[in-house]
Amino acid sequence: MKDIRLNVAVEHNNKSFLKLKVKVRNKIVADGLVDETFDVTNKGVHLNADEFNEMLANPDTICVDMRNHYESEIGYFEGAITPDVDTFRDSLDIIEEDLKDNKEDKNLLMYCTGGIRCEKASAYYKHKGFKNVFQLEGGIIEYTRQVKQEGIENKFIGKNFVFDHRRAEKITDDVVSNCHQCGEACNEHTNCANEACHLLFIQCDSCSEKMENTCSTDCQEVIQLSFEEQKELRKGKGNSNKIFKKGRSKVLKFKN
Repeated sequence: MKDIRLNVAVEHNNKSFLKLKVKVRNKIVADGLVDETFDVTNKGVHLNADEFNEMLANPDTICVDMRNHYESEIGYFEGAITPDVDTFRDSLDIIEEDLKDNKEDKNLLMYCTGGIRCEKASAYYKHKGFKNVFQLEGGIIEYTRQVKQEGIENKFIGKNFVFDHRRAEKITDDVVSNCHQCGEACNEHTNCANEACHLLFIQCDSCSEKMENTCSTDCQEVIQLSFEEQKELRKGKGNSNKIFKKGRSKVLKFKN
């Protein structure tokens, strides 16, 4: 682990990632790219928190959130573009198309949770002809650490979504999102209590109590059944991304 920077959780209380798992993957980020001329080592310029703030304030800068819609919904940097995408691979072409007229005259500044997606994205956009590409080193997590330790002005608003059971770390007290069921200000993600659904969505305390942590009346009815009855209903249904959709469902009336 020598010379490797580690991202320490902003809010952990000894509850974040309890295990270290090392897995071999062909790609660290699923991008769907098959272009053999794409050099993933030709990355953008790494910026620390202070440099990121300075670049963010530059009128010639376009700041892009490289995370998915359910992540940026609860927190983001001031003035950042937050693409309404479900996956990282979705964002690549959409952002390129939206910014194609500014490949040479603007600074493309990007950020993500811990900096990993930006390593791939910054190289991709340089490959696509963007001249001035910059990225927040260590992502929102490292940015927050530097802000706190060095007294730097914080430009991030709200919560940082994380991929463990905490679901988010509070960066500021601002609530920039709403309950997907009633529309009240709320930034608490939950997973539908129906194991056959497990939809990730934002739910306030009032709706949580009323709906028993479910996303719909159908799911609420299911969790009243016995374990064996629920298991029988799930029989023959594969667990895929089509089932475990994050933050998108016709039952989420306010989200729609």
